[in-house]
Amino acid sequence: MSMDEVLDKLTEYVSAMTEALAYDRNADDRSLLTKHLAAAAEMYALLHKHQEISAIHDLVKAEIRGHGWSFIAGPSGDLIAQKWVTFTDSVGILE
Repeated sequence: MSMDEVLDKLTEYVSAMTEALAYDRNADDRSLLTKHLAAAAEMYALLHKHQEISAIHDLVKAEIRGHGWSFIAGPSGDLIAQKWVTFTDSVGILE
């Protein structure tokens, strides 16, 4: 997959989390969303700096483990999980 396609998938994932952070009323999810948004920002920075998808593999693997224990509730959580899987598939890392 091209860098542009990977960035598009990462953007969709970030947008789903940003929307959940703005509109969901579950206060317990705010810290989890913020943590995952910070990791996504680091992914953007690494992709920009190195222009190589392999630059984010370790971070993506760590986030895969994090998604295992940081379930986000409700419909937003379902959408975020879907966008995350689509993104990890695009970088060649399966959950």
